[in-house]
Amino acid sequence: MDTSRPTRQKAGEWIRRYLPCEIAGTVGELGGAAVAYALTGSLAAAALAATVGAFVGYYAAAYANAVRWSFQSQRHRRLASRIMVANLLALRSVAIEFGPGEVIDSVLIRPLAFYAVPMLVGNLLLGWIIAKIASDLVFYMCAIFSYERFNRSLARWRPPDEEVDDAIVATAAAS
Repeated sequence: MDTSRPTRQKAGEWIRRYLPCEIAGTVGELGGAAVAYALTGSLAAAALAATVGAFVGYYAAAYANAVRWSFQSQRHRRLASRIMVANLLALRSVAIEFGPGEVIDSVLIRPLAFYAVPMLVGNLLLGWIIAKIASDLVFYMCAIFSYERFNRSLARWRPPDEEVDDAIVATAAAS
């Protein structure tokens, strides 16, 4: 992990990176859970819908950002190549950064939490909020570890004036 940057700077970077995805995922998650529960009255159906809704919302935003960032870093290529390489780099980036955390989160933590916590606290909405927070903590521990550990292999936002190291881009595109 890169410990040379202050924690405050890292936190700002994580917020800029994850907040748009989190907003989209939360809408899908709570919306999916609410609709499924209203239609079926089943906590199990709501838990499944929350998990799928979170996945779809979160990764739609994450993939779109990764494609945009990868596309911007491919300035020296023809348009068709930029689009293809940007999509391949985005897929790799999303898999590396979120894959391990998503498996743990979607297969075990989030469905179980969305099912069990509302019963434990005796309140549907409060239970879902607690379940979401607990699930997100586990997910972000994994995602941030992957982001910090594999940062050079990931699509990331760069300020417009930051120089892109063509050697790194070429290495990333070739791998």
